[in-house]
Amino acid sequence: MRTFIVVVLSTLGGLVLLIGGAIAALVGPDDTASLPAGKIPATSGVAITSFDLFPVRDLTLHATATSQGGPVFLGAAHPVDARDYVTGVNASWVTGVDRSGTLATDPIDGELDAPEVDPTTTTFWSGSASGDGAQSLDVTLTGEPVTFVVVPLGGPAATTLAFGAVVPGLFVLALGVAGAGAVLVAAAALVRRRGRRRTEPTPDPADADTEPETFTAPEPEPAEAAPRTLRRRALVLGAGLTVTLTACVPVPSAVEPPEQPVRIAADADELDAALASYSERESAASQVAAQLDPGAWADPDTDGRRALMEYRTKLDAARDQPPAPYTVTYSGLDAAVPQFTSYPMWFMALVESTTDGTPAELPQLRVFERERAAAPWRSSFALDVPVDAVQLPAPGSASVASPDQVAAGLAAVELVRSHLETGAEVAVDLGELGTFREKVLGNDLEGRLRVTNAQVTHFDGPEDPTAPGGPLQVVPVDGGLLVTSALSYTFNREMETGWSVNLTDVAVAEVTGQPGERQNLRTLGLVQTVLLVPDGAAPRVLAAGWSLLAPRV
Repeated sequence: MRTFIVVVLSTLGGLVLLIGGAIAALVGPDDTASLPAGKIPATSGVAITSFDLFPVRDLTLHATATSQGGPVFLGAAHPVDARDYVTGVNASWVTGVDRSGTLATDPIDGELDAPEVDPTTTTFWSGSASGDGAQSLDVTLTGEPVTFVVVPLGGPAATTLAFGAVVPGLFVLALGVAGAGAVLVAAAALVRRRGRRRTEPTPDPADADTEPETFTAPEPEPAEAAPRTLRRRALVLGAGLTVTLTACVPVPSAVEPPEQPVRIAADADELDAALASYSERESAASQVAAQLDPGAWADPDTDGRRALMEYRTKLDAARDQPPAPYTVTYSGLDAAVPQFTSYPMWFMALVESTTDGTPAELPQLRVFERERAAAPWRSSFALDVPVDAVQLPAPGSASVASPDQVAAGLAAVELVRSHLETGAEVAVDLGELGTFREKVLGNDLEGRLRVTNAQVTHFDGPEDPTAPGGPLQVVPVDGGLLVTSALSYTFNREMETGWSVNLTDVAVAEVTGQPGERQNLRTLGLVQTVLLVPDGAAPRVLAAGWSLLAPRV
């Protein structure tokens, strides 16, 4: 029986010692086990991993990148950001990795050898490492899709990418397991030694007449008791090791990757950062605009908002009246933040502005757009709105209008557009927009100045004005829809034969390219509206504003 116990203890202990030692040697003191590095085939050395490459959670992934050309960048980001970042770049799409570390890749065609923007200057990375030599990054997988990007910083170069796993405390645990195995082996040796000592000596025949020494042998354990005792101890040991392993090391579990990654335009931290960045860039633009440079507004603003601000600066320049620079900050009050599968993206924010320390009387409703992952958020729309007039939905899917809701919002804007263009009565509470035509067209000079052409269209953007990057945004709100819209208007007017007309504001005449006496006048401008479209009721204009614009060159 002792022989059986010795064999079991030796075998079990040796196996546990071997496993523990092997794991300790594999992971090392940094608790990381890695596959060999795989070569990235793209000549640029740029690579991006598929978002479903590691569909697990509760695992810390260890990635390492190298470049033969010098410094290298390794970053982890949301797949929508990462894919947009490498758009146009000749790169490798990593779709798998085998046990030897070899990467399975597909080519991404592109004319660029590197992304347009230095990866170290962008802010969308959830984690990154850059510099000379091997660069490593640990990312805890939570079940959400994640993508890695490799970019050689010294220009196109041969690069590699390797993956591994980090299990905190595994090295120490493995040493403990190896120690437990060593204890079992030592116990086997001890049992063998005690068995030899307790073996009864063989009597010498020469001492047959001598009265033998007597002793009392220990009661033997029942035949089945020892195996049962051994089994219990083995079970206790196995259960103890199992509990130790599962208690100290989270067990990764598989997750079902999405068919297509979806990214919310900006989370709470990104919203704060976007408003802070915009505040700084608008304040800086005001400093440049004070030098009568309309190009200042290209950094903070876009689309209709940029055209409006450029017109104001050109008007100041024509009047030789430099505006005073200012410092402004925007604080978020509420935000509707939809989710997208690609760029461009937008979000709608209700903000409070403070200019040179003075808070504004009314909140502003602004639309911010981001053309590319590496681009800043720019404002395309801004209007003061009445206090408590706007309640925005929660971020994410709640901020995404259904196709029917988008169609209803577009139909409401079409009613407004029709009225602005023709003056026809429409089933819309126009509010202050009801005086638009009167104020824009002004005096017809006793009928001598007549409109020969009127056109109101959606401001610049894609063919579908409701598409991302377009001039119309629709978000669901309690009891209906909230719609922001930017429309451009063009009115051509002609004087009666024998008569002429001129713009009395010389600066406006200069900026719009219509100086002196004229037979025709052309009026270009922008109309911004905030519409509430209640369920089962007529749309209502909550806020509106319009302005002349300079002709586009």
